[in-house]
Amino acid sequence: MSHSPFQVRGVIEGFYGLFYTAPERNDLISFIGKHGYNLYIYGPKNDRQHRARWREPYPEEIMDEFAQTVSLSKQVGVEFCYSIGSGVSMNYASEQDMNVIKTKFKSFYDIGVRTFVILLDDIASEFRFEEEKQRFRSYGEAHVEVTNHLYDWLKALDVSCHLMLCPTHYHGQAPFDDYIHELGQGVYQDIDIFYTGPEICSPEISEKHALDFSKAVQRKPMIWDNYPVNDLGMTGEMHIGPIHGRAAGLPHVSQGFVVNTMSQAEASKIPLLTFKDYFAKPEAYEPWQSWERALETIGGQKHLEALKRFAENALESCLEYGIEDRLERLTSSALQAMKSGEKPSESAAVQALFEYFDQLDEAGYELKFRMKNYALRNNLYPWIELMESAAWAGRRAIQLLKVIEKQEDPTSILKWLKESVREVEEHPKSIMKKHLFPLTDYALSMVKEITGTV
Repeated sequence: MSHSPFQVRGVIEGFYGLFYTAPERNDLISFIGKHGYNLYIYGPKNDRQHRARWREPYPEEIMDEFAQTVSLSKQVGVEFCYSIGSGVSMNYASEQDMNVIKTKFKSFYDIGVRTFVILLDDIASEFRFEEEKQRFRSYGEAHVEVTNHLYDWLKALDVSCHLMLCPTHYHGQAPFDDYIHELGQGVYQDIDIFYTGPEICSPEISEKHALDFSKAVQRKPMIWDNYPVNDLGMTGEMHIGPIHGRAAGLPHVSQGFVVNTMSQAEASKIPLLTFKDYFAKPEAYEPWQSWERALETIGGQKHLEALKRFAENALESCLEYGIEDRLERLTSSALQAMKSGEKPSESAAVQALFEYFDQLDEAGYELKFRMKNYALRNNLYPWIELMESAAWAGRRAIQLLKVIEKQEDPTSILKWLKESVREVEEHPKSIMKKHLFPLTDYALSMVKEITGTV
């Protein structure tokens, strides 16, 4: 992808939760190298030697794994970058803390790393130590000094070294606060500063968003896209839809673009392939065409239809696609038909919805037991399980409505419907629920109307 208008096209392993195994990381780096990416930033929040206990050195066997990963990265044309989340407990006035960061960076320098990031994100904007308050006039001044000091040290070590910064306030809109402007005035121009857009997880990142931030920090920002990441409050979501809402002109107002992936490495490859197409030709990018190609590439042509049935029900995220999904449309049509007087047993709309639930059930079976990409199967399994439970709940709701239509005893099918609904309600994942429940609620309301209870 040498013709891409984005000079930097990266992935950041920057999420909370279960981070990648070394084999998963190496596989993902090989994958992105094959598809035109040129940077991989290591920075999972739950790596204790990276963040919570950043002062501790890594065990020798872990450093050996990192050395193998760095070597692989070079082979596939990807720059491996190590980041440190020291801001979580750092004393900015402490020479000892600064030396700990240098020692850790040097250990990665010794295995071939030349690009580094200091992560000062997701921390309190306040000093913890009295000596910091005495030394610095502001929180921003402390971050300027620490960042510039590390840059000077890295350049003295090796002029080819590069440093990037994720600030504490990394999202928002103009005019931005004093902290951001202070960073812009004080941080060396050669240091890239990350920006996630107007929000932490932004539905849209426009040229104006990036341009306004660049004016505040007095340099083009490095875009950090928090899609498809699904950590913290998003762990119930499976983000495999295409990237959407990123302006075609972003290459002109940014230094580059890095993508924060999900803890599900294999499933992350689907949106990463859509980013690839966006990076190649932002002005010609067609998200849904790109998405179908990505689904086929990762899931295999033989399983494309099954994966599409699943994926079209897994579009819940920060992105605002502005489309009506198939389950929503079919459910709405079926409910409208029955409420207007059509019998469930004779309604084409109800039959279409029932057949769709059948398709989802069949798709779930194929993805679990026939798809050859076992890593993808394992990543998607909890959501596939939910899709199957939802399909059973939907079919049982329709069966219950047909029993009521025939004035038969609903006791048995009602019991099974309640069980299916409970499975869906209690499932920790979140696909399909909001479009399924109007149907099940309607079926239960019809039982109550007839029997007075459910």
